[in-house]
Amino acid sequence: MQCRFLESLSLSTLVAPITDEDFRTLYWERQPLIIHRNNPDYYDDLFTLRDFDEAILRSPDYLKLANASTKKNMSYKGAATEGLEAALADMRAGGTLVLDQLHQREPKLGQLCRVLASQLGQRFQTNLYLTPPNGKGFTPHWDNHDVFILQVVGSKHWKIEKRLRKYPEKNEPMGDEGRELRGDLEGFTLEQGDVVYIPRGFVHAAECGEGPSLHITLGMVGDHWDDLVYAAVRAAILQNEQLRHPLPLGFNRPPHDALVNRLKGVFRELADPTFLRGVVDQFLDEIVRRYPLDVSNQVADFFTPKELDLDDRVAARPGIVFRMHVADDSVRINYGARSIVFPAFFGQALEFSLHRPEFAIRELPGDLQDQERIAFIERLLEEGLVVRRNGGHPAQPNGANDPRRSETVG
Repeated sequence: MQCRFLESLSLSTLVAPITDEDFRTLYWERQPLIIHRNNPDYYDDLFTLRDFDEAILRSPDYLKLANASTKKNMSYKGAATEGLEAALADMRAGGTLVLDQLHQREPKLGQLCRVLASQLGQRFQTNLYLTPPNGKGFTPHWDNHDVFILQVVGSKHWKIEKRLRKYPEKNEPMGDEGRELRGDLEGFTLEQGDVVYIPRGFVHAAECGEGPSLHITLGMVGDHWDDLVYAAVRAAILQNEQLRHPLPLGFNRPPHDALVNRLKGVFRELADPTFLRGVVDQFLDEIVRRYPLDVSNQVADFFTPKELDLDDRVAARPGIVFRMHVADDSVRINYGARSIVFPAFFGQALEFSLHRPEFAIRELPGDLQDQERIAFIERLLEEGLVVRRNGGHPAQPNGANDPRRSETVG
């Protein structure tokens, strides 16, 4: 899975040549950003027409169609043959073929979402849209989450309202009313290699010219302030049994001063810094469990272990999301649904391993013996936290360095 764009992926490369800082301060959640690069190879082979073809063959039940001209929107469920025949006919009639949630099935798109999630703290998803010449997919609409549109093949004409139509809730769908463009519009053409960022609530629409278009909609679907506020309220309820009691008899009759005063007391308790730090800590641990895991090569590595030596090179797995908790006698890492504990003297090596792009095993810091360094990396490989950067050596017959035998590390 080689892709030059993914190898250096960050927010900076996603919005280049705009700087990371300018994006955060001037555009993020404020206004659309249109970037013309005059570089059709910018995304390298992130996703091609051949990739789209193969994705349809592997997952025909995920294929959808959108045609704004005929107002036809459908999913091709059921028998694969009839569904694919209908999809091709609808595409030739000007419809846009849609592959939803393709990051769950395509490794390059999965890595795209995981790496950005690990850097930005927000989860991402991908939908792909293949539009024939002169085709038009959706009627004008706003989305309930921010999106980056990556133009990977061909070009597409866009129009975006310059004023925010509304700020929708995170799961709020747009109804049938208001699906037309209004007021001052920004019109532009995305060429291959370009990108546009559209915050939630900005109405937009697109259509093809004389050539086809394939773009990736990279949607941000992470956590919001209301999630954290609800977490604090829930923690207060679990901590204080009285908040689980019924409201007093006759509470619905005036005056309501007693209810108001009790609520004031509850919110004063919520404002305690020690309590809130505990809420935030637990909240961050919980959201780690929601990030997608990359399990690529872990099955093959388990059944075909390779011996490690001190000169072997490894690196943190791209896009991992984790939290470390350091105690007097141990260091714990929360990763996915797991909580992995190591003796405290591995803390420095663990911090080093998960923040270095690449290193030789012998470079691990800390007061460790050489065999401890090797056994420690075997454990990280087994847990999927690091990946090999070279081939390693065939395992010895007795399996002395088999990652499956490294439980003593932590």
